[in-house]
Amino acid sequence: MESVRLSAWQFHLLTQVYVIGTAFMLLPGPIISNAKQYGWVVVIWATLYGMLLAFGYLYLAKLYPGKSLVEIALQAFGKWAGSFVSLLYIVFFIQIASWVTRNLGDFMHINLMPRTPISLFHIMILLVSAYAVSKGIESIALVNELLVPYLYLAFWVPTVIMLREWNWRYFHVSYPLHLSDAVIQTRYVLAFPFMETVAFLMFIPYVQRKVNIAFITGIAFSGAMLTACVFISIGVLGVYRGQKLVYPIFSIFREMRFTGFIEHLEAILAVNIVLVVCMKLCVLFYCAVLGICQLFKIEKRNAVIYPMVWVISAYSMLFTNIVVNLDWIRNYMFEYYSLFAVAFPALFIVAAKWRNNGRLMKKDSSA
Repeated sequence: MESVRLSAWQFHLLTQVYVIGTAFMLLPGPIISNAKQYGWVVVIWATLYGMLLAFGYLYLAKLYPGKSLVEIALQAFGKWAGSFVSLLYIVFFIQIASWVTRNLGDFMHINLMPRTPISLFHIMILLVSAYAVSKGIESIALVNELLVPYLYLAFWVPTVIMLREWNWRYFHVSYPLHLSDAVIQTRYVLAFPFMETVAFLMFIPYVQRKVNIAFITGIAFSGAMLTACVFISIGVLGVYRGQKLVYPIFSIFREMRFTGFIEHLEAILAVNIVLVVCMKLCVLFYCAVLGICQLFKIEKRNAVIYPMVWVISAYSMLFTNIVVNLDWIRNYMFEYYSLFAVAFPALFIVAAKWRNNGRLMKKDSSA
């Protein structure tokens, strides 16, 4: 393990920004499409699910004190099986980092610079993230701590003013809603973004104290933020329009106008999106690099970082466009994430319990 330390407050803020990440710009549209005016309720129960997962991850970290996720896999399953599972997690982190990179590239390409090649956005954001990762998780956490006040003020002040366009009638539309179908169709909200928090097992050992409170409250607060984003999207845009937009929140900012001369506030949101996505990408990038260094006993992190830029950039181009990306999220993400966020952690807990019981039995027999 590296000799770094994170405060509980820094870890809390990292959790917030990581969970909010790309979810606040991508999720409102699909959620409104599947759950209509009750979309905000879906985010609430998804947040509760995310908090339950967090308790499980914290319990797992307690069973393997001072161990990262890669080290937990090695200790739980042994050298060969543990190395294979660790490699799967490294690939998993690279995949999520690639999807985050592509989400930002799609956003920039569709809304801001349609004539600019999307790969150029990928390289730019990945080079910045690579530099941040080379400086370590402490530097990432400090920058995040500095940016959070600006991010929240720049987002919520215009949003609150925009509530003058609020219409409660949008919540009383006669769209048919079948609860069981809505739960099944919105299962992707459980995965994205809440199952992605399994990545925090890579550096929970770095947190000095109060890690439980920091982690749980971070997920709860970010879940409340996402709920508010969906709620506001419905109240301002309506169900019919909100479900047809790829980026509902961005559309709200684009249509904002204060007095006769303050307009085009979507530029502020665009800056927010770039910063938030960059922070999430830095966390995932760091997890992938740290996992490779721990698994293959590599001491110099820079030997892994910059080649990883090209790997993530190439992987991010596998999706043809944003429509294919959203289709994959809706239909396959929950099942795929369940392997890494639920199945393997459960097996790690079982392995720890089995090992502890074996030790107790040996002690009893020797006595």
